[in-house]
Amino acid sequence: MLRVITAEAAYTTEELADILGLPISTIRKYNFHFSKIGVQFTKNQGRLAYTNDDVTIFHELKKIYANSEITLEKAVITVAKRFNLVSDTPPNISTKKQTLISEPFEAQMKEIQSYIDAKFEERERQLISMAREIRALKKAQQQKKSFYKWLKTFFEK
Repeated sequence: MLRVITAEAAYTTEELADILGLPISTIRKYNFHFSKIGVQFTKNQGRLAYTNDDVTIFHELKKIYANSEITLEKAVITVAKRFNLVSDTPPNISTKKQTLISEPFEAQMKEIQSYIDAKFEERERQLISMAREIRALKKAQQQKKSFYKWLKTFFEK
């Protein structure tokens, strides 16, 4: 089936699936992987509306994924980079700014770690104390039993 595609065209997921000859679930899966790397397609009245450029992007993804031995995630990233949908480099944040951002978190992490260590030591002391008490109770119980055995020997004769 041959379609004439106009510049203002907006296709639904079902129409895109028909154009590419893929199941609707596959289009949704591709869209999910694009969204994982930050690529969002336009929505019209709450539904995805794919443009002609989007059709080209999905066609390229279909071609790359079908003809290579790479995973779908890598194919999506390759297509996204090829069409400049994502940048190759992370956003430019100065090292000094990163340090300023991370310092409060590091201090908070140290504070949390010291709290955890203190609670752990307190719990360990409690466990040792309870183990000693249990051992003492068992010893007292053994002594009590041996006393009754000794006493019983006098009355049996």
